[in-house]
Amino acid sequence: MPASQVSAFHVMADTLDAMADALHFASSVNGNTQRPSSPAAWENTGGSRLKGEWSSNPVLDANLSAGLVASSANDHASGLAAVLRMPAGGIFSTYTVARGLLETAARAWYLMEPDIDVLERVRRHMNERLYSLNESRLLFHGQGLAATHQDDQEKKILDTGKEHFTFRTKKNYKAARLGEERPSAMKLADDCMAAAAGEKGMGKMIYQLLSGKAHGVAYALLQLLGDPSTPHDPETPGVTLRQVQHNAVDVAQKLLVPVVVYASMSQRYFQRQGWDPAGWQEAARKTYRAWAALAQAVPDSDGLVTVPWAQTT
Repeated sequence: MPASQVSAFHVMADTLDAMADALHFASSVNGNTQRPSSPAAWENTGGSRLKGEWSSNPVLDANLSAGLVASSANDHASGLAAVLRMPAGGIFSTYTVARGLLETAARAWYLMEPDIDVLERVRRHMNERLYSLNESRLLFHGQGLAATHQDDQEKKILDTGKEHFTFRTKKNYKAARLGEERPSAMKLADDCMAAAAGEKGMGKMIYQLLSGKAHGVAYALLQLLGDPSTPHDPETPGVTLRQVQHNAVDVAQKLLVPVVVYASMSQRYFQRQGWDPAGWQEAARKTYRAWAALAQAVPDSDGLVTVPWAQTT
């Protein structure tokens, strides 16, 4: 692969690492917890009023759970950076890791929404628990085992939750829920892109595309292939030989959505925790400049990418 192409992938990787490192550093210097004056800490102090069989402080649980999902998203960002540094930029695995980043970041973004009351935050958290318990129960049942713990925890959540919400019990393979249904990651990605960039439909489309690549679906994988090496004869059905095409411009265009959603989630995380965002904000600005410049670049006939590097430094 041409050196300029390798450099372009490395620029993308470096900016992602800088964002992930900034969040990790902020978490470390703050002892991996909220500052006392933060929105999350303020919520936690009054969380005991909602105590019950489901938890002694469900608001604290909700904030800790959202932080865990945010940490998973941050780790996926670092993982995507590592894949982008692989020979040829990772190709297929790039999109698989990016899907994990998009899904976890969108979920954490939703759980950390700032303008909701504590009861709604608890409802969202409990629906995540109910979904998790159901998935765990299906795993146990698949091995011919009883899921006594899962059944017991689900009952405690529903028994306490019915004091505050309407609820639906487990039906067939679908999890029980409190109030509105747990939104899909695809919907959340679309909602986040609409809020962050005014792009309705973009999050959904990219999520579907990344899911297709991650699951090895032909229509998605074929998008990574160039023109057939020999003209296709329509009277001779079968497979035609085509070469995989992978360049930094295509990657930047397709993965800009996961990067935007990840940045939006990270911004909410800093706000909720009350951490100083200065270092992270500078890293985020550099990331946006670099990825936007690459997404707008045009590969030449040899596949080389010319980027206005002054915009990426």
